[in-house]
Order: sequence, then structure tokens, then C-alpha cells
Amino acid sequence: VVVFDFDIFGYDGKTLDPMCRNPANPHSVSDELLRWYFRQSVLANVRGAGEPIFENDFPPGTDMMRGILAGPYARERFELEIAARLE
Repeated sequence: VVVFDFDIFGYDGKTLDPMCRNPANPHSVSDELLRWYFRQSVLANVRGAGEPIFENDFPPGTDMMRGILAGPYARERFELEIAARLE
């Protein structure tokens, strides 16, 4: 087990119970699933924050353009908004 955060429960470095990894056991976890989960965990921690999440829910009466232009990646966001409306 690899812990990518504070290891408050002491899981880092432990191994799964052999019963979980026994292919003869119908309730075992597949190796493919464990590999996929590990890859996703590594990718999520390597990427960091990634792209910003844009606010799409503007309350009635708010200046949507001002909100877009004041936010992160204003130019790219504006281009995406225009392209989406022209489709």
C-alpha cells in the first residue's frame, strides 16, 4: 500500500491480506483493478491542481462577462464560451 497524503492510519508500506489477492477466492480483487487504481492515484498526485475549474452557474442579474474576464485564463475561457455559443 502506498499513501500519498499524511499516513494517519499507518497504512503506508503494508500489503493486502493474501485472501484479497488469491485468484481462487471469488471475492478477490483483480490485479488489473489494483494496477488501474494505482495508476489513477499516481496521476492524480503528479498532476497537482491541474486546470482551474470554471464557474458556470451565474446567478440572475450578475455580470457574466465581468466574472469571466476577472477569472483565471480569461482569454481562453472567453474563446471557449464564444465557440460553444456559435455551435
